[in-house]
Amino acid sequence: MRLLHLADLHLGTENYGRLDPATGLHSRLMDFLQCLASLFDHAIDEQLDAVLLAGDVYRTPTPNPTWQREFAQQLRRLQQAEIPVALVVGNHDTPAAVGRATSVDVFSALDVPFTHIFRQPGMKRIETTAGPLQIAALPWPTRHWLKTLDDYRTLPPEQIQREIRRICASQIQSMAAEVDEAIPSVLLAHVAAAEATYSGAERTALVGNDPTLLTGQLAHPAFDYVALGHVHRHQKLTDTPPVVYAGSIERVDFGEEREQKGGCVVSIDGTTTRQTQVEFVASPARPMVTIDVDARGDEDLTEKLLEAIDTAEIDGAIVRCRYAVDAGSAPLDTARIREALAPAHVVAGLIPTVAPRERHRRATLRQDLSTREALDKYLENRPDLEPHAASLRQLAQELEADVANQLRGTE
Repeated sequence: MRLLHLADLHLGTENYGRLDPATGLHSRLMDFLQCLASLFDHAIDEQLDAVLLAGDVYRTPTPNPTWQREFAQQLRRLQQAEIPVALVVGNHDTPAAVGRATSVDVFSALDVPFTHIFRQPGMKRIETTAGPLQIAALPWPTRHWLKTLDDYRTLPPEQIQREIRRICASQIQSMAAEVDEAIPSVLLAHVAAAEATYSGAERTALVGNDPTLLTGQLAHPAFDYVALGHVHRHQKLTDTPPVVYAGSIERVDFGEEREQKGGCVVSIDGTTTRQTQVEFVASPARPMVTIDVDARGDEDLTEKLLEAIDTAEIDGAIVRCRYAVDAGSAPLDTARIREALAPAHVVAGLIPTVAPRERHRRATLRQDLSTREALDKYLENRPDLEPHAASLRQLAQELEADVANQLRGTE
């Protein structure tokens, strides 16, 4: 049995893009759709047996009709190929208000063929061309429903998170107990694993706010594979069974600049003793490129930045330039810089860091000091003048003598 594991589609993300005049769609929506289409192409071309979507189809739980239309068109391609889809609800799919529909409930209401939506934890057996597959589903464990219960309403946030972890671990154990060992089984979950590695910007937003599960709680031996969503960096947390974040299909921000994007092809072989192989499949994610230049001490900031741009691979990329300059430096010729950056898809920013001029500590001087003593105090705080110290002391001595002679002449 061969499966495609995807997660975190985030359709509707529109940072670092522009409207396409030919289609009226945002260029970043088209980027995300291109990545999704390429991965669905792989599933169809390779005749995979099922697709596992581990949550966060859209950027928000209230997708606009354009996003919904585009996702439905992609989903229809799998229906036409008779490839079943198992989709678990993620945090971006879940509204804050209890009782409101998630962004993907419409597919359940329409009873879309070959499409299985999991809004609640539970087990389900789905049919594939390779035989039955058991899905143990664990959607995003939102705290909102727990706050509606009398026993939990007054608990502080930290205790609420502990209760969510306890409940999720219990649900995994219960589903594992229902597994038929003769049939391949997958735990499909949108959760935060404590041992996961987050992307840069993602870490700031998520760590400390999400209820987290230990990887050991997810890696139950009853499952042949654990398909996770929520963390955007692709990673395997354990080998037996494989506990894997597919990662997001496209880069969301510069915190994901150096990460591969795509999904996982999962092969489950054998009957009584099964072996699971995982292969990462890359999507055509748009590159993000940061150009860093240290121009402190340079007279021509523009030329230095132009040199760096010339050596960077910026064609079709989302590009930002960060440069460090001294205070008071000549201004950047932004027209020339933007002309050099014309091959980029979008210039995300020209970001300066201005190094302040070095401020020297002022020497503490007393009125009763001689000129020579005052100069010595000053030179102690100006190491940059050390090569000229002898000449300055000589001039100070001559100045002091001239002043003394003039004073004597007036007596």
